[in-house]
Amino acid sequence: MMPKVPAAGVASIDLAPNHKAGLTIANPVMPAAGCFGLGTEYTRMVEVDMLGAVIVGPITARSRRGAEPPRTLSFPGGALLHTGLANRGAAAIVRRYARAWASSPVPVIAHVSGTTPDETASCCERLSAVDSVAGIELGLPDTLAHSPEPTDFLDDATAIIRTAKSAARQPLIVRLPLSWAGVLCVTAVDAGADALNVAAPPRGRMWHEPSGGFVTGRLYGSFVLPLALRALCRVAELVRVPLIGCGGIHSTKDAQTFLRAGAVAIQVGGAIWRDPTCLACIARSLS
Repeated sequence: MMPKVPAAGVASIDLAPNHKAGLTIANPVMPAAGCFGLGTEYTRMVEVDMLGAVIVGPITARSRRGAEPPRTLSFPGGALLHTGLANRGAAAIVRRYARAWASSPVPVIAHVSGTTPDETASCCERLSAVDSVAGIELGLPDTLAHSPEPTDFLDDATAIIRTAKSAARQPLIVRLPLSWAGVLCVTAVDAGADALNVAAPPRGRMWHEPSGGFVTGRLYGSFVLPLALRALCRVAELVRVPLIGCGGIHSTKDAQTFLRAGAVAIQVGGAIWRDPTCLACIARSLS
């Protein structure tokens, strides 16, 4: 497949300037992992060619059924989502979607959920052979954040990042956990990250009255923006790799705030579910 290149007259952004292949996008706007499906679900609702890239996934080495209902709970100003990483597994997803990715007008970046080093290696090796995948975004498991000691978390995260770097031929973007972004960013770059995503949605817990139990999941909403922006500013002080801002972005103004803070690109998450057209609107405003 011929590499995607920016249109004439458009300033390009290289998300992996130190990688031999590079990862060039023509617009700083992308959908966040988990909010855009596997790249085909929104094609009739979103002007994909206006975007810089599309993030597909999450993808794991083996298929996962996902979490039992309820998976989504709303609250004033946002929503909690608990999917359990439901997906068909890397091999089945590649068979089903590789051809569609090859016809994408913008680069396709596959989000890999780094559950363990071995599963991360298996998933990245499978995606490495797919020419239509321009980059790998690595998500770190939430369980690492529950390590009793910070050094345990850093060691486990480093092992997963290094494994992904070795297994993937494409540039590697590491999505940092929000609460650990300032701690993990230097370690992630040292382990091989070509770029960093700041950051994964924070986690929360809500009571679900019908089931009589708590539901834990990721939190989406405008309230995340100040938290993610603070983390981004801290990371920008510590590392010198391209940064992608993500968290609570619902408008062009929100996106511009992240770009002013040091991000070279941004990802839009939960806002897509409310209004898929916001992606192209923000992209057009920033072009």
